[in-house]
Amino acid sequence: RATELLAPATTENPIFFHATKVDEAGFKEAIDQMAEVGFEMLIYSFGTSFVLETADAARIAAVSSQVSYAKSKGIEVGGYDLICLDRGHGGYGGNVGDEWAAVSEDGSLTEDACFASGWTDRLKSLVFAFINKTGLSMLETDGPYGGGTCASKNHSHHHGLEDSVYRQTQQQVEFYKYLRSLNVFINQPDDYFFAGGSKSAMGYDENQYSLPRWEDLTISRQGLYDDLYVHLPTQGWMFLPIVQYHGGGADAQFAPLDEHV
Repeated sequence: RATELLAPATTENPIFFHATKVDEAGFKEAIDQMAEVGFEMLIYSFGTSFVLETADAARIAAVSSQVSYAKSKGIEVGGYDLICLDRGHGGYGGNVGDEWAAVSEDGSLTEDACFASGWTDRLKSLVFAFINKTGLSMLETDGPYGGGTCASKNHSHHHGLEDSVYRQTQQQVEFYKYLRSLNVFINQPDDYFFAGGSKSAMGYDENQYSLPRWEDLTISRQGLYDDLYVHLPTQGWMFLPIVQYHGGGADAQFAPLDEHV
């Protein structure tokens, strides 16, 4: 009851689909199928050609056109972006610039971005403009600020190590609060529910996708049972790749569904 009252965004529960084929033909095919079976939201998934952090007019126009088509079918559209974790020096998510990487106590650069640096200003500028121009109504912000320190003394929004956790948390909260003011639905694999986050990952670990199908499903059910002691059912999303994800071969694959479900 307290969560429902203080974090009402956690009660929103659209049926969404991660789309990996997002060229014009693939996008329209997915939207048409989703409308037919009752899905409510499409997400431009990770590993696709979708780029949120851009001001390129052609890219924005293309996404805007696709969003308009989806809305004509009653489908909302969102997009995936990795925003802080592994966005620093040598991070796998793409270096935002060493001047904005989090700094360890010994002065070395880390793989994460500092969310109290100029990076948060740049991210906000790109993301908010993109949303306003395209009509996206959902974001899956992977890797939000997760609690790490930063010893930099020349970042825009903190003085040094001592205030870095507080200031980065503050900036992440403000980011989500503004998205909610735009009526944007937020997936965030963390606990920013009282800042506007609607859902976090629940009941799975990606390593289980290499297991045989029924072992995978059994672990998910056990994880859900545990998670529902502390979360509302609507606070979590599940993830079930229907094709091979990390490994496991044919025994781990759910496709074709008419044979394996």
